[in-house]
Amino acid sequence: MSDEDPFDQRLLKTAQTYARTYPSVLVRLRAAYEAGHPLVRQVARAMDAALDRSEAERERRLRHEHGLSPQETRIVLHLVDGGTVQTCAATLEVAESTVRSHLKSIFLKTGVKRQAHLPTLLSGPAEARRSD
Repeated sequence: MSDEDPFDQRLLKTAQTYARTYPSVLVRLRAAYEAGHPLVRQVARAMDAALDRSEAERERRLRHEHGLSPQETRIVLHLVDGGTVQTCAATLEVAESTVRSHLKSIFLKTGVKRQAHLPTLLSGPAEARRSD
């Protein structure tokens, strides 16, 4: 799978939508995977690789566009993906005050004013967001 291939992107989006619509598909796919079904294993490896590339691209983009440190990047992604300051602190094994301190730095570097607006960092060019 390739990040540049439109078919690959459609496949991933379709799979994500399908899994939200029919949650039981995950149970059935896991059973087929564990039973060693070769096509299911091949698709799983391809999707895993595509998701890894997508995650790496999100990290690279945040660091490049906003000058975030690796730890700041991890915090942004954790929060954007639905985590809280508390779960972020537990995951990164730091104090909540440390996460909040990093958030202040993130806000200064990105121009974002609220935690709820962090997802905008991953949508569109930095210049367009700062002019809002």
